[in-house]
Amino acid sequence: MRPSQALRRKFLAMTACMALLIASMPVWADRILVIGDSWAKPVAPLLRVVLEENGHTDIAVDAAPFVYTAYLLNSPAGLNDISTWLAEKPDVTFVQLSIGANDWEESGWKSSWAETTWETALINRVVSHVDAVVDHIQSLRPDIRILWSSYDFPRPVQQGTPEQVNAFLIKLAAGMAQFARSKPGVSFVDVDGTLQVTFGFDGIKHSSYDPGFAIPAGDPSLPNPELPSPLEPFLSGDAWHLKFEGYKALAQAQYNGYYASLLSGQAFHINAGLNDAWYNPDTKGQGFLITVFPDRGEMFLAWFTYDTERPPDGVAVQLGEPGHRWLTAQGPYADNQAVLDVWVSSGGVFDAAEPPVTREQDGEIIIEFSGCNAGTVSYDLHSVGRQGVIPIERVALDNVALCEALKAEFQSE
Repeated sequence: MRPSQALRRKFLAMTACMALLIASMPVWADRILVIGDSWAKPVAPLLRVVLEENGHTDIAVDAAPFVYTAYLLNSPAGLNDISTWLAEKPDVTFVQLSIGANDWEESGWKSSWAETTWETALINRVVSHVDAVVDHIQSLRPDIRILWSSYDFPRPVQQGTPEQVNAFLIKLAAGMAQFARSKPGVSFVDVDGTLQVTFGFDGIKHSSYDPGFAIPAGDPSLPNPELPSPLEPFLSGDAWHLKFEGYKALAQAQYNGYYASLLSGQAFHINAGLNDAWYNPDTKGQGFLITVFPDRGEMFLAWFTYDTERPPDGVAVQLGEPGHRWLTAQGPYADNQAVLDVWVSSGGVFDAAEPPVTREQDGEIIIEFSGCNAGTVSYDLHSVGRQGVIPIERVALDNVALCEALKAEFQSE
């Protein structure tokens, strides 16, 4: 049965309307999903404003429903909801975690700030929970980039002096940054001090603290805990949250520290042009051979170095020098960072298959590149209890041109 002319006209009209509707919808180049505690809801729209002000009108920003305080995100229900939120928005390219420290315990921050062991335990607990949340997100969507931003929450609220709260936040930010460096695809932006720089100490006169008191980074009076809630429509009667102007300042700091370079295509990404010999000019005679495997998304590193102490004079060797040491490391990379397991090989004989060589894991290396001739090697060697950071550059510059060409090719995609 053929449709009537009237029905056909109606169908064509509906099709045209749908086409106009689809054409008028914005085409999002990227979508950011902000997940976290009560700060996620107000920061998301202001991050969108900052993106628009910086010319990124094609970036969508959503906030996940505020359901959980931070310590409950890593629970079966919390992780299940994260799965649901990601499934509802399959075009998410960035997840921004708004997870601080004050609500990782049901009772909030403790009243005493003199307990170093408690502070360390809290930081470890924060990192452990975020690690589980990150692993869950990456298991569902390994392509998603994750930003973990610090609070700038250096107000005493009910507990602690400004100095105590700020000192703790400095320790917390260091732990957050160390975690982010250890996880491919995860970045950290430290926004501590943003409010101080933006707003100064104008409100300090309203508090009971001495205005001349030395206060580390961050404005302890934005807002003052003794004043009415700066977010009265959102959370009635609280003094735990910032004014909207404060959240916008933090969104701008997050943009400056993370999104600006990524969205402009200027961020550096590891490529095969890094394959080369690298070293620290201050420690000549030792260094690294680095190989990138783009198809596998992995990096291999050989570290030629020396023992932690010189061997006694007269130690006999048949080949080489008694202080020589070499280590290997291998693991995945993402963006500008690789996280590698360190291996120690032993038991072999020169150019021989017997006796068989054994390999034991002995720590981790995080290698991060800021460009085609600059990087850092952060190491943690368990057997000798040594940690450190080594700045590296190329021994020769022959492959820099290849690296720059691959970088430009990536940014043009």
